Amino acid sequence: VYLLQGTVFVDSLVTLTIEAGTVVRGDANTVISALVIQRGAKIIANGTPCNPIVFTPSKAIGARVKGDWGGLIIEGRALNNLGTNVPIEGISGTNTNARHGGNIPNDNSGSLTYARIEYAGFQIAANNEMNSLTLGSVGSGTTIHHIQTSFGFDDAFEWFGGSVNCSHLVAYRTLDDDFDTDNGYSGTVQFALGIKDPAVADVIANSTSEGWESD
Repeated sequence: VYLLQGTVFVDSLVTLTIEAGTVVRGDANTVISALVIQRGAKIIANGTPCNPIVFTPSKAIGARVKGDWGGLIIEGRALNNLGTNVPIEGISGTNTNARHGGNIPNDNSGSLTYARIEYAGFQIAANNEMNSLTLGSVGSGTTIHHIQTSFGFDDAFEWFGGSVNCSHLVAYRTLDDDFDTDNGYSGTVQFALGIKDPAVADVIANSTSEGWESD
């Protein structure tokens, strides 16, 4: 079990390996606890069907609520339609560690498989939020499959450009969009399931809480 306190950035050229069965807890008592994989870094987080990796808040079971921690952000060097040094949503635009974009379509940010991301998401301003899983210009050399997000505060999965191919994604009872693509995302998503809570949606001034939104 590991505890994230604050926004933790994995530096470029560093590989973060998380073993199957690991629980990563975002500290609910520290503002915006999140994990950010920077451009050039890699995350190797491969769970198994019976021994998944779980990203969840530090609160006890039964006390957890949407937005208890920030979530997982992966920043890559693939293409988007805004440029090669784009601030990632959910973090201050002045933070130089929070940039994505480049000219490497097959950029490799690692592997994320058989993982759950729970009670994540954080809004720093209107239309500027962390999601359960945020993918900024992540390239097709990256492996992402069998990921479930549950009780997310903003979107479950959001792609900002990039070309990563994803499969077997589950968005369960997310506040806002289940799946959201922006800025010229050109990968494929195969086998995606969104399960909505009919009593839960974002405020109408921010969003209409789509199953799939493409901007």
